[in-house]
Amino acid sequence: MISAFFLIARLCTLGVRWPIGIGENSIERWLRKAEPVSSTSGLATKDARGTGVSRERTGIRWENKVGSASSLPTRIVSVTTVDEVVDAVRHAAINGEQVHATGAGFAMTGIAAAPGVLIDTSELRGMVRVDDTLGTATFLAGTTVDEANAELRKYGAAMIGAPGDGKATLGGAVATGAHGYAPREASFSALIDGVTLVTGEGRLLKISERTNMHYLPAARLNLGALGVIAEVTVKFRRYAKLRINRKRRNIERLVSDILEARAKTDFYRVDWRPHGDQALLTVGWLEDEAEALEAAAYPAIAAQAEPRLQTKPRKRARFREKLAKFLPFLAPAIDRVSNLFDRTGAESVRQSTDVSGDADYGLQVEYQFPIAKARQVVAELGRLVSSGKAFAAANVRISLVAADGVWLSPAYGEDVVAVCLQLPGRFEEGAEQALRQAENLFIDLGGLPNWGGWHTLNGAEAAYVMPRYGDFAHIRTDLDPHGRTDNSALSRLLKH
Repeated sequence: MISAFFLIARLCTLGVRWPIGIGENSIERWLRKAEPVSSTSGLATKDARGTGVSRERTGIRWENKVGSASSLPTRIVSVTTVDEVVDAVRHAAINGEQVHATGAGFAMTGIAAAPGVLIDTSELRGMVRVDDTLGTATFLAGTTVDEANAELRKYGAAMIGAPGDGKATLGGAVATGAHGYAPREASFSALIDGVTLVTGEGRLLKISERTNMHYLPAARLNLGALGVIAEVTVKFRRYAKLRINRKRRNIERLVSDILEARAKTDFYRVDWRPHGDQALLTVGWLEDEAEALEAAAYPAIAAQAEPRLQTKPRKRARFREKLAKFLPFLAPAIDRVSNLFDRTGAESVRQSTDVSGDADYGLQVEYQFPIAKARQVVAELGRLVSSGKAFAAANVRISLVAADGVWLSPAYGEDVVAVCLQLPGRFEEGAEQALRQAENLFIDLGGLPNWGGWHTLNGAEAAYVMPRYGDFAHIRTDLDPHGRTDNSALSRLLKH
């Protein structure tokens, strides 16, 4: 109540008019209404109470989570329904404005940076329909991965190809080609059933394996260049528990055994502090269907326990990062000590989302390579990290992604290993230099970027290394002939 009193006093100084007839309950109700709408896209927040339709805000600078991209849109439109998305895009088209959508704001590049109208999908959430016959569920695009998984668990089901980042929105995950940690599954983009897209001119277009399927290979991973994703239809299967085992392994031996691990596991992730030769391997196996039905009845128990399990490791990780930044010459010793605190051994049965990782890590540059190159990439990355103090607090995450037929996918036609270099903190000059060094190494080794990570790839380079790049460009011209979704990041990628 004391904090509520100070909030009321502060609002009074700002000239807020109070409703008549305030009692304790009505104060609490009013405070909830008066709270700024907080967007997970990193927006500077303002009071944005509804007007009965989509809400508009002006004069607000947009920035992604890590500060590597920003813009000053003419207005930000918060939407809650597909109709509101259509109205907002059509209104922008009539005014001759560019239009983009933002989700959780985790993408490291500026594909969501809007010089015109920014569609904020953070409140475009919820399940739309379930089709048991087809094994599909449709969600509004602003629904997060964790929210969609929680909803599906009510039906005893689990999303196929769920991205590892539970805080990402489904629309953002499709736009950037996010992937999970199932080593024999393709990316999320490759495994969805379809999307509902609002093109740059405001046309509502359903694209799936049965409708407008000629657009599907482009729409599955579209960089936001085809329009605004309003709905995502995912595929699901029977819910299954995941039995987890964590072990510390030598990084060279680990990558040498990567093909065997891919064949034998249902969950695979490597976390490596690259100033040492030891890595934490997390593997998992799905339990049988009978036990899965039982597990679906009590998912809330694991969900409640997980924050307590993660608190200490996250605090230790942040302490290690701060210490390594302050004393970079001690990074190898700090990493060796940090490795001793990693939890290892067999664990109780868990949900796969419980072990996927921390979405709030910081800056990331991820490139994907043919699996045969894994050993070389790890060796070269280890040498790079040891050469500069900018990498003192670095982490590396390694996972596997199966081949797909998505035109802009780095796994197009080939199984790949995904190597993600993570740097804590926000975007700054020193961090940018380190990211560029890592990217140059990854490009020299023949990698292709994860579109959600930081990268500087341009259109000429993409056209050279991606065999279906031209096909994507043709679809983009067809669906957005007037370039309503153009911005500086997309212009760099799609024009050559």
